[in-house]
Amino acid sequence: MSHGTIGRELRNSANPLHAAARSTGSAALMCALAEEHGLPRSRVIAGTGIGEAALSDPAAEITAEQEARLVAALAAALPETAGLAAGARYRLATYGIWGFALLSSRTLREGHEVGMRFVDLTYALTRISAEEDAGELTLHFDDLDLPADVRRFVLLRDAVAALQLWRESLGRPVVPRRVALRLPEPADPAPYEEAFGVRPAFAAPRSVLVFDAALLDQPLPQAAPLTAALCEAQCRALLEARASRRGMSGRVRDLLLRDPQRMPGQEEVAAELHVSVRTLRRHLDEEGTSFRVVVDQTRRHLAEELLVTVGLSVEQVAARVGYSEASAFVHAFRRWRGVSPRRWAESVRAGARG
Repeated sequence: MSHGTIGRELRNSANPLHAAARSTGSAALMCALAEEHGLPRSRVIAGTGIGEAALSDPAAEITAEQEARLVAALAAALPETAGLAAGARYRLATYGIWGFALLSSRTLREGHEVGMRFVDLTYALTRISAEEDAGELTLHFDDLDLPADVRRFVLLRDAVAALQLWRESLGRPVVPRRVALRLPEPADPAPYEEAFGVRPAFAAPRSVLVFDAALLDQPLPQAAPLTAALCEAQCRALLEARASRRGMSGRVRDLLLRDPQRMPGQEEVAAELHVSVRTLRRHLDEEGTSFRVVVDQTRRHLAEELLVTVGLSVEQVAARVGYSEASAFVHAFRRWRGVSPRRWAESVRAGARG
């Protein structure tokens, strides 16, 4: 994101639950939080496939799905504000080389650009994107890809953690101009106001932190340009190494989810992945799928989430998932589910109430 970028959403993270492997640093922090509340780590990692030894092994890796299962166990046992306390635990050093790349950047803007470029190296489970417009920098935290039982905890954790990183980078307190959360109004908003420094707006259509964009041009106290360049190169190598282990279909899906309103075509995706269209097709065929099938599955998953959790109209959902005409979306949805999107959403909501 360059200075002066206006009104355009940038650097969406991939769907985190499809993302590459991650280290166990975040899982270890969550286990420490559990233990402070009297929950043994053996209880919160039960059924996740995470071994206790891995929590103290800097070379160990787990999947995002495994961390989400750990979070689900934690969220079920702790107060609904626990995500705020969880987010406050994250430090730049928690993220390893990614954190050092931010810390050693010359300005907050440079650190922010690097951070968003390699956001899939973080522990975020929300999809994070950024937009600079009219003197403000807005960070979006989208949680539609997440299971319902972890959304509140993860949203609060990821948003507070992001604020903590800005504060640590600048070495001083930072208070957002505005905070909006896609959560119901709580009985007591005081813990939220204390965590963010400003009272959030609740029941928002989208969760955001909004900052004065002038902060981006503030120099960072620990700037070290050579170190920053080395760290950025290591971030790139680590991201490429992780991506290479997770299959072509997953990488394609991630690219599609960066801008689902404008689903990129096969040629554009191939160029992003630095392969020819022929090579892309061959890899997808080896995985038992095709570009068209991956696009179809991605649209279906996102459409279903939007229909049941956001309350958008059929026309709005159609536009969000890349259909220029609502009728084409309805036709596709009938092929997926055998009924119209409106009727399907009504039946799902009725089942949830029952």
